[in-house]
Amino acid sequence: MQVRVAEQATEMGLMALIDTVEQALGTPVQTAVKRADEQAFARLNGQNLMYVEDAARKIQQALEGRYPASSVSVRHFESLHPHDAAAQTSNYLS
Repeated sequence: MQVRVAEQATEMGLMALIDTVEQALGTPVQTAVKRADEQAFARLNGQNLMYVEDAARKIQQALEGRYPASSVSVRHFESLHPHDAAAQTSNYLS
């Protein structure tokens, strides 16, 4: 994900950005976790299934108000199939 921060911004707002994405997707951002924690994360994701295209769209819509120039890439690393699923969207005016 890329966002442009206004030149006059006094802070990046990284925690707010993470919160915005988590709220848009309905699940927390996953970092390196223990197996027990990973199972809980998988259960939560199982209750909120979506395609990568939907995830990219939801994140993009959530960012529009605060970050008028942003690009979102979502990739699901497949463990069962020989390919990954990916989606990308942006609202750059160029």
